Amino acid sequence: MDLLAEILMEMLGTAIVEGGVSAAFDRRRPAWLRVLVLAVLGLFCAAVFAVILLVGVGSLPDLPLIALFLFALDAVWVSLCVRRSCKILRTFSRK
Repeated sequence: MDLLAEILMEMLGTAIVEGGVSAAFDRRRPAWLRVLVLAVLGLFCAAVFAVILLVGVGSLPDLPLIALFLFALDAVWVSLCVRRSCKILRTFSRK
């Protein structure tokens, strides 16, 4: 059962992220739909970052080195996500 849930979540996650990115850059779609897709992708990424942060906070008393690694990983991913979001928003504003 765990394997089935893992495969299902992997397929849904891949479809949401890859499909969302391609839909957000498709100029044939209306602007409001592209912004909505980007907002859903942003919420999805924020949830993933929050889970990584919570795991890091939870492991801080027992495994401080792993917690530090998770904090650094989360910080790098958040900064990359912000840079990518700014780039995407700049392409929308040029229109």
